[in-house]
Amino acid sequence: MIEVSRDDLVRALKRFKGLAKQDLLASELTADPAYWRTHAESRRTEYKKLIDLVETSGIEKACVYAFKTYQDLNTGENEEDFGEYKGREQAIELFFHIFGIDPEKLRIARKKRKNYEEFSCQYPIKEIV
Repeated sequence: MIEVSRDDLVRALKRFKGLAKQDLLASELTADPAYWRTHAESRRTEYKKLIDLVETSGIEKACVYAFKTYQDLNTGENEEDFGEYKGREQAIELFFHIFGIDPEKLRIARKKRKNYEEFSCQYPIKEIV
């Protein structure tokens, strides 16, 4: 676990959002532009939600939102939704990676259907004030 200030977290999320925008622009150059466009757009949308939550409600609320959203993500079984699913999944995994939480730990928690309280006891997230 890494302690992170609100400003540093917002700065990191804005960088991720900028990378998603670059990916959105580059999506037309790929073999599957529709998939990569959807993937990048869903990441940008997720980062925007997380930035807004951190700025208005704090890190803890953003973590609760991200964890619950990750748990409830539709697996993208429909081919048209797969890019959105994978984009949102990646955005949330990178959000938790900022705190030093490996994506595999998130996947295990999702598979075991842990709630946020169980997860946060195992991987406490602390905001530097």
